[in-house]
Amino acid sequence: MITISPGHYKVGSGAKGLIDEVTEARKVVTTVKEHLIKSGVACHVVVDNVSNSQKENLQYLIAKHNATKRQLDVSVHFNAISGQTNRALGVEVLYFNDKLKIFAQKMSAAIANAGMLKNRGAKKRTDLAFLKGVHMPAILIEVCFVNSTV
Repeated sequence: MITISPGHYKVGSGAKGLIDEVTEARKVVTTVKEHLIKSGVACHVVVDNVSNSQKENLQYLIAKHNATKRQLDVSVHFNAISGQTNRALGVEVLYFNDKLKIFAQKMSAAIANAGMLKNRGAKKRTDLAFLKGVHMPAILIEVCFVNSTV
């Protein structure tokens, strides 16, 4: 079982640019859930429609993830830089525990290949509340940059 959630809590609460992170992350989570179920993988989705701040959102997502029986937690996000760019910035997968490094590398490569995106690879992050707060192995996927045209 995988528990997956889009980051943030309402449109405009995440990165904004050519696309809105919250809107697009919710679309990605819905599509991933459909593919997982078709592949025989149980999937639970957590979507936050109640929080009013980043702190509330992180507490909500972590609590809901931790309340499910699962083997993996996944949080879907979109990255951003200042201003619009036509540089290929790509996908990266963040992880907390070194045991997930190879898995994160494979996920980043697979997403990059599927989306014809630059592969920025796996990056260890020990400072992110979601990755620190969930009790099961977890990754945070930065699908692409909201302000890159490629």
